[in-house]
Amino acid sequence: MKNLNFYREESFVFHERMIASKKATQKDPEIRNRLTALNGRIETLYQSYKNNFDNNNLEFLTPHGYVDQNKNDLLSLYSFKSVIIQNFRSNITTTATNRVINTCQNCTIGEVSSFDHVLPKEEFAEFAVNPLNLFPSCSVCNSAKGRFWLRNGQRIFLNLYLDILPDLQYLFVDVSFVDNTFITDFSVQNPNGIRPALFSIIESHYSDLHLPRRFSENNNSVITNLQNQLKPYIGRLALNELIEITKEKIRLNRIYFGFNYWQSILELELLDNDDFIASLNP
Repeated sequence: MKNLNFYREESFVFHERMIASKKATQKDPEIRNRLTALNGRIETLYQSYKNNFDNNNLEFLTPHGYVDQNKNDLLSLYSFKSVIIQNFRSNITTTATNRVINTCQNCTIGEVSSFDHVLPKEEFAEFAVNPLNLFPSCSVCNSAKGRFWLRNGQRIFLNLYLDILPDLQYLFVDVSFVDNTFITDFSVQNPNGIRPALFSIIESHYSDLHLPRRFSENNNSVITNLQNQLKPYIGRLALNELIEITKEKIRLNRIYFGFNYWQSILELELLDNDDFIASLNP
């Protein structure tokens, strides 16, 4: 799980570009005119969003309350397949080294196949195409989040544009070997003193997106890949040397994929598990 760089250009200009790209149809030739007529108020709302975004307190925003035709028009601006949206996706998921991050950072399991609306578009139709309100996501995370983003006035989910993830371990896994099968039990804990407000959001993010269960459901490929990586060197390298080399690779992966990347956390635990080490022997 990694923070992504957010959109740095003028967000309202992006909104205007989306209106300009909206094709009038014979059935609805006036849609661009109706959308343009809303621009005075929308621009003000975008400025409010930016102010709250800069202070990382989007939970203080209240929806304008667009309904009926205005709401439907605003929602119609968003299409994941739109050329403008796809170019935006490419820009914010391409790193400085020209690598594309195509894994959903909300979970680090699925591929990006949608945009999550940080403030739900059904509630905040005015921000349906606000680029600061769009975060690349897999369909599973997007469905799990749905319209619920607050609990008792507090955010439930991380905003990975703004919530800076600490280089402190908060994801842990217990590994057991039962009936010739490795069983994993992931959990989120705070033994390393992450500030309570941030840890509370981390905890609810993992819980409400069902990440511990989803990690365990996907554990087989990690376990098998690690076994296949190590087995060819058993007997050719000293075991402690092989383990240290592998841990160095994991350290590098944590730099690239995130300090609490679930696959790295699992691999480290496996390397300290006697049953796993025994499984490497012919």
